[in-house]
Amino acid sequence: MPHVAIVLLNYNGKHYLEQNLGFVQQCSYPNKKVYLIDNGSTDDSLAFAQAYHPDVRIIRNSTNLGYAAGYNAGLAQITADYFVLLNTDVEVTPQFLEPVITLMEGDAAIGICQPRILSSTNRTQFEYAGGAGGFIDALGITFARGRVFDVQEQDNGQYDDNTAIFWASGACLIIKASLFSTLHGFYGYYFMYSEEVDLCWRAQALGFKVYACPKSIVYHRETTRLTDQPADRLYYIFRNNYVMLHRNLPLLSACTILPARFVLNKAAFIHLLFIGRFAHAGSIIKATLHYLKWALFTKKERIPQKALRSCQGVFKGSIVYQYYLLKKKKFSDIVPNHL
Repeated sequence: MPHVAIVLLNYNGKHYLEQNLGFVQQCSYPNKKVYLIDNGSTDDSLAFAQAYHPDVRIIRNSTNLGYAAGYNAGLAQITADYFVLLNTDVEVTPQFLEPVITLMEGDAAIGICQPRILSSTNRTQFEYAGGAGGFIDALGITFARGRVFDVQEQDNGQYDDNTAIFWASGACLIIKASLFSTLHGFYGYYFMYSEEVDLCWRAQALGFKVYACPKSIVYHRETTRLTDQPADRLYYIFRNNYVMLHRNLPLLSACTILPARFVLNKAAFIHLLFIGRFAHAGSIIKATLHYLKWALFTKKERIPQKALRSCQGVFKGSIVYQYYLLKKKKFSDIVPNHL
């Protein structure tokens, strides 16, 4: 059996470790090791882990490096065949690993995978952060099987099939360790948001597939929806989406898609002003300015690029048009036959 490293990234998350670390250690997959990467926590989370879960190996980062750089620093110290990147607020089921490893071992081209992610508060509902697999539209806006914008579907077995997707959720992402190394990990500039979408896009550019494996089930604490995000987090969402598109799109596609995104984000800015969310509107302006600064002055690494139309898990139309104008709220109504 391949050796699997289950790796949690922690920052002042004692409450979640108390709830979920026990579930991780009860996982039935035999050839595994559990790691906890700590991003300079100031609470008692490490003391708790050492006292109650001494078998968990702790890797310390001196400061809060965020999701992307935090995982990069920690995973560089771990040797395994597969990395399972797991949020501390995720409750895993005892046999969540076996279906994923079987699927990935059966197809060498599958480099990244995610389970079915359900809400821990409503356990028959798809969770906001990933649902049954992440997709993207022609303008680079992400959504998921079971979750389109703020609408989360009930899980009635409608997305039970293993299927190729565009991106796997960072809440529970399984990746071949060799591929993570080949991709040089996450792009650390992101800090939070878009890093897993960027990683999956680069994997597809190298010829690997990204898959959802709904036979594997985990439960995630309810993620804050986009409309409820604090202004500082909204900044990262908008800035990083610009950066992700700039990095991964071939030049001709970027010259078409990025201007369209400027227009859509301007509309979002006007809407936020109209409803009195001035700090949130300001975050969009700040995100745009910081993206432009990044585009002009940050040294770019050379990465493989691939047009969206050539990737799997891409809806060729506009999710905004389908959702707001045609009033289609379910993934299955927008993407017939699940691509």
